[in-house]
Amino acid sequence: MDIFSADMQRFPMLAKTAMGLEDLLATELLRLGADEIKVLKRAVSFTGDKRLLYAANYNLRTALRVLRTLAEFPVEQEQDVYRHVMDIPWHVWMEVRQSFVVDAISFSPIFRNSMFLAQRVKDGIADRFRKETGRRPNIDKENPDIRVNILVSGKKAVLSLDSSGESLHKRGYRVRQGIASMNEVLAAGMILKSGWHGESNFVDPMCGSGTLPIEAAMYALGIPPGFMRKKYAFLSWKDFDATLYQSVRNYTDIRRRIPITILGADRSAVAIRLARKNVTNAGIEEAVKLEVSSLRDLDPPSPPGVVMFDPPYGKRMKMKELGAMYRSFGNDLKKNFQGYDAWIITGFPNLLKNIDFKPSGIFPLNHGGLDARLAHYRLSVQRGKSQSPVRKRPRRPRIGKQEK
Repeated sequence: MDIFSADMQRFPMLAKTAMGLEDLLATELLRLGADEIKVLKRAVSFTGDKRLLYAANYNLRTALRVLRTLAEFPVEQEQDVYRHVMDIPWHVWMEVRQSFVVDAISFSPIFRNSMFLAQRVKDGIADRFRKETGRRPNIDKENPDIRVNILVSGKKAVLSLDSSGESLHKRGYRVRQGIASMNEVLAAGMILKSGWHGESNFVDPMCGSGTLPIEAAMYALGIPPGFMRKKYAFLSWKDFDATLYQSVRNYTDIRRRIPITILGADRSAVAIRLARKNVTNAGIEEAVKLEVSSLRDLDPPSPPGVVMFDPPYGKRMKMKELGAMYRSFGNDLKKNFQGYDAWIITGFPNLLKNIDFKPSGIFPLNHGGLDARLAHYRLSVQRGKSQSPVRKRPRRPRIGKQEK
């Protein structure tokens, strides 16, 4: 029997993600068996059962966290939040001996201070327990057993339990992050956005600590993103079903074989040493090849394939130097990667014009808080050239007054 079709009580949930990855997350949820999927800004709402909640945390590559909605209610005044929180049977989810924390977000004039909103929710939970047991649970901001989420937008509040705890981008394979390491969820989203499914070679010529090659290998091999993760918030819930959770893990922990090359390269030997440690920690040494090389000197495997990279941000570089670097990207790609599809993410979209051929698509993404763009180039093989350069239009003569 399909594990996602079990007859269990279904309830509303919300999966959060980064800007630009919402449609990808919705597709992932559909494949897991979610119902009533609705794409929102940086999130996707859906319904499912407890098995799906576990599976979403364990399998979603583009989700940052998964929330279980407990209640939605109108808010006209501050006291409404406290009253509705008091109505929740918190003993269903937690013991009085457990600690908790409240994450609050307000887009409402009723609660101009999110800390005050969080305090109202804390009071409601604590007073409910004190009324029933005579005791109050403790607050722990660093390592709580239970995470409660409250969002007030206008005159509507949504109260949820955070089932993930730490952000789901923390897969567990990083030994140590490199400088400006790419977020794992963004890396997975870029790979899914490219349409690559592990059927052709994959190359990251500026791999840094190895995030893109590792995420590519895990995807191609069928390794769930939660494979190495030890802790989720739902493990501390009172209704946690260990047998059900183990069945979810057993169902998805099936590795495939891949007859392709996944290559990560970087001109920094220090970066490659760090990437090798992360690859080893992820247990995918046989699937990822690493080498010290620049984009210009790299000898990639034969096409077809995908070349994807995140150029240096160049905080210490002048714009003129960055422009020259992007011009070199175009030359190096045309020289070394004919027959590939190239994907470049940049926080400097205006520099893409320095690459000497037109992108076939540009997609907005958020990269480390920057308004970034992911550009796609088709490097087709045509008479020894990868793609026709962009031709500049001839300058038209001015019509009007003659020059003196």
